[in-house]
Amino acid sequence: MAQGPPPFHVLVEVEPDGKVGSVSPPDPPFGARPSSGSGDHRQPQHGLFDRMCGSGVARQPEGGEVALAEPSPAEPGDRPTRPLEQRSGERPVDHANEILSRRPALWHMASMREPHDWSIDRALQLYNIANWGAGYFSINPKGHLTVHPCGQPGPVIDLMDVVDDIRERKLGFPCVVRFQDVLRSRVKQLNETFRNAIAQHGYKGQYFGVYPTKVNQMREVVEEILDAGAPYHFGLEAGSKGELLIVLALNSDPEALTICNGYKDEEYLRLALLGRKLGRKVLVVIEKLSELPHLLRLSEEMNVQPLIGLRSKLSTKGTGKWESSSGDFAKFGLTTPELIQAVRMLHDRGAEGLARLFHFHVGSQLTDIHTVKEVVNEGARIYAKLRKMGLGLEYFDVGGGLGVDYVGARSTEYVSSLNYTVDEYAADVVYTVQQICASENVPEPHIVSESGRALTAHHSCILMNVFGHIEFGENGAVVEGHAGQEEKAPVPEAPETAVVREMREIVAGLTSKNSGETYHDAVAKKEQALTMFKLGILGLEERAQIEGLFWRLCRKLVEINKRRKRIPGQTRDLEDKLADQYMANFSVFQSAPDHWAIDQLFPIAPLHRLNEPPTRDSTIVDITCDSDGKIDTFIEYETVDETIELHPLREGEPYYLGMFLTGAYQDIMGDMHNLFGRVHEVHVFVDDEDPEDYYIEEVIPGDTMERVLVRVQYEPSDLAKRVKQALDARVREGAVKPKESVSLTDFYEQAMRGYTYLASD
Repeated sequence: MAQGPPPFHVLVEVEPDGKVGSVSPPDPPFGARPSSGSGDHRQPQHGLFDRMCGSGVARQPEGGEVALAEPSPAEPGDRPTRPLEQRSGERPVDHANEILSRRPALWHMASMREPHDWSIDRALQLYNIANWGAGYFSINPKGHLTVHPCGQPGPVIDLMDVVDDIRERKLGFPCVVRFQDVLRSRVKQLNETFRNAIAQHGYKGQYFGVYPTKVNQMREVVEEILDAGAPYHFGLEAGSKGELLIVLALNSDPEALTICNGYKDEEYLRLALLGRKLGRKVLVVIEKLSELPHLLRLSEEMNVQPLIGLRSKLSTKGTGKWESSSGDFAKFGLTTPELIQAVRMLHDRGAEGLARLFHFHVGSQLTDIHTVKEVVNEGARIYAKLRKMGLGLEYFDVGGGLGVDYVGARSTEYVSSLNYTVDEYAADVVYTVQQICASENVPEPHIVSESGRALTAHHSCILMNVFGHIEFGENGAVVEGHAGQEEKAPVPEAPETAVVREMREIVAGLTSKNSGETYHDAVAKKEQALTMFKLGILGLEERAQIEGLFWRLCRKLVEINKRRKRIPGQTRDLEDKLADQYMANFSVFQSAPDHWAIDQLFPIAPLHRLNEPPTRDSTIVDITCDSDGKIDTFIEYETVDETIELHPLREGEPYYLGMFLTGAYQDIMGDMHNLFGRVHEVHVFVDDEDPEDYYIEEVIPGDTMERVLVRVQYEPSDLAKRVKQALDARVREGAVKPKESVSLTDFYEQAMRGYTYLASD
């Protein structure tokens, strides 16, 4: 009898740093770009690819490798095996090398399917902390989440120590924590990365970064960035008059750039020219053609020479949620005919030398490095042509877009992830501009970028306490015994209605082999009971019994499915549907508005108990009276799931969660839904001499109820007066005692001065 082919094995090499090796084909715009010396593109050294398709004898795993064997035959009730999930527009994967070229999560997660004892390493992998944390977050032996503000290795801050500090100061939760040293680290990393790329390629220009204040205008953030960026002459960008007022006051370095973006009226232009009077390098970027003659007229009137930037609408579009920021129908910038007209206007006035900067922007959070290469390629060509037309351009501004890998997947599959590193981004920008300038025979300009998200996202997180949970279908669905063991639901003494008895028999007859059929029978019986109730045939108590039995069956099915290698399609999503709802003391609309508005993913993880296995599949709901006030999309391993695994709540013991990478946009865009105001804020700095390796440098109290009421046009004293008058009337009626009236009035006024969120302790 002929034997079948040998078993197919995939050998996965686990690197010493815990990451799975990946291989990416080179895709330079002009031939092979020299390696930047960093990144994740490690080449195999053991001939792995030569042995993947059955040629030769399969090699056994070596060192840190894990062998993934072919799956075992399907169990009864399982659906047929499907091919690997395809991305949009891709052909099916039919070659072993292609399997290894898929994003690491696909085959790395396969190694996690076998049961293992819980460990801190498992916790790191489950919440994918090492990947989205960018070296700033980890877990200590106590099972507490830690912060490495200067990167690893370096000083370590236990977040539960910070929680204890917040409690001792009686601030309460939720609370924003800013790690200012992380902010400084990000500024240094960006500047050093561009400097290294410039040195490696022998580029003749310099790098001048600017921080776009719209990303986070908080004074503490802007001042910290300027201080950390001082050795690099790091500048600021303003997109409005309000932001320009800040920038003119703070950006005092005469070598640093001030970039003025956004639509501009006369007052905006006068403010920019005031900056030139102060001796600053203020560059006014022309967003629409009509701004140029106004700027030239006002500069003559104020007797000051302006520095002009021209923003182009590139035809190449970005990727992700903000791809419409570029292209022919973009909101800002000049079309190609308008660029030519702007050049003519400058020529006519003999002002070609005033045009110092060429600018473009293709959107925030660029997910694909190929897009970066394409847009820089197009932009560099336009720069070269404008330079040949006589403009005195010195700066090449690639705008923002340097992304943050919120998921930690290093993949374009998710708009909250990306497939490149900061090193790769800088190297490709420098190399592409250099190649274009060489081919066009024009000088290499200074490179400017307006990276804001990449600088600020990691430095801020929000800590919140969980104050309870909702167990779906819990009433009548699960009855717990004294030792936590499930008991049988009591059988009523009176004869049961037939439909209740039949549902009880369906539940009692459940086995792993008939689970699919039993589930269908139970769904049909539940629907029958609902119809009978609507017709008045079935009572409310009987309906409650039916529903309780149905949810009991569903929970039993979830337990059966957990022991299966493949889950039948009809019950595959039951676990997510039955997930607990953990009630967290915060507002999505205030602290993470992008999650609600644009489905932005933010990493969430417990702050403690990470040395214990999390056993509760959960979603998170906030304290607003809005059905959208919830989080039901989470990062798990290197993928996205509808639930997050959390720990069971313990009576009388607080449970804390952290939402991370919230430093970009969230602070300034939060709203006051349900009048939940700004949260408390603490600023943390590293201190090696402190026993806890840190100190809290500043505390900014969150909003009181008085403050938020004033913002919506209520006068707290007037409200208190009205309540007192109402209580006085009740005293006259004899319904309330005078002493009680005074106490209630004091309580009302005290509540006005309190925090807008729930009391934490």
